[in-house]
Amino acid sequence: MKKFVMGIVAVALVALGALGALGFQRFFEPSVALSSTSIQEQLSNCSELATAKLEYRGLVRYEDGDIDFINKKRFSMVYDAEVRAGVDLSQADVKVNGHNVTVTLPAPQLFGIEIDPNSIEFYDSSFALFNWENKDDTAKALVVAQQDAEGKVSQSNLLSEARGQAHALVESLLSPFEEGDNAYVVSIVDAA
Repeated sequence: MKKFVMGIVAVALVALGALGALGFQRFFEPSVALSSTSIQEQLSNCSELATAKLEYRGLVRYEDGDIDFINKKRFSMVYDAEVRAGVDLSQADVKVNGHNVTVTLPAPQLFGIEIDPNSIEFYDSSFALFNWENKDDTAKALVVAQQDAEGKVSQSNLLSEARGQAHALVESLLSPFEEGDNAYVVSIVDAA
């Protein structure tokens, strides 16, 4: 009978030790392990989502030639443009050190300027006797319009808006890992 009781006590102690070891391991290790590679892959999948958009209606004046009515022609062109800016999240640098995650975002940049060809309207056109080719003028005016739209980006807060949206996107992507008993501490910083 003593041996039987000792056997039961031994089995109970082994079971208690195994449960204690599992509990100890679960308490000190996160339930979900993050790696910089897994975060980097998620950010790469979301790279185009971190954009800001500026709808812009512009007016450019085009002039070519130097003698009125002979070779000088000019016109004004009104156009609508969409300027997209953002942070390329595939270029983000991710470091995981224990329960600390640091995501370094690159600087925001222009992703594209699209001029709506259906929105173009011409005004104040003047004719030149020896300089009447229109195809080349329209192409040159579109280049001037593109430069005009680029100049408006520096006057607007489009790039800082893109940076803010990138921060919000990364925060919401990693926020589930900041909760619970074994939470991670996430820091999002901008590249120098």
